[in-house]
Amino acid sequence: MLNQKGDEMMNTSSGLSGEVLLAAATLAAIQLTQGRFAEEAAVLSAFFCTLGDGIALIAARREMQPCKSSVNPIDKDPEIA
Repeated sequence: MLNQKGDEMMNTSSGLSGEVLLAAATLAAIQLTQGRFAEEAAVLSAFFCTLGDGIALIAARREMQPCKSSVNPIDKDPEIA
């Protein structure tokens, strides 16, 4: 897929481009809300926001470096270990 400048925008080194993902999300939103009442669409919106926040939290946690030492003073006591 080419953008207006003729550059490839379909794939990047980390997957699909932001433009493609945005278009896919827009099309999915249209399909999921078609024929639904506003209240139902609001519940779907809240669900997918929560789902997205959960995925973001998991991804952020995976990116964090593991702690090299415990901050719990009990873990450092040789008699307990």
